[in-house]
Amino acid sequence: MPTYLFYPRRADGVSLTFIAEAAPNDVEAMDLAAEIAEAHDCVGVFVWEPGEQDVKDRFVGRAERHATTHGDVNHERPERASEASAEA
Repeated sequence: MPTYLFYPRRADGVSLTFIAEAAPNDVEAMDLAAEIAEAHDCVGVFVWEPGEQDVKDRFVGRAERHATTHGDVNHERPERASEASAEA
């Protein structure tokens, strides 16, 4: 199971810490990011999957919590080439 890095982000854009957690896939990692955003009372969480050895880290997405509705989290992640081709 891959390990993901979660960076809770304050309103000023600063992440003071990160959390490393395992998740079976990106979708589950984004769900976990939403839980982390709520638990840490932050505006959002960036999610990365660390690369191995000479491979760069991969940005998985971000979960943004809406300021107007406490606990409401919006998931955003980059569209993958495989997803884009599947829709075409």
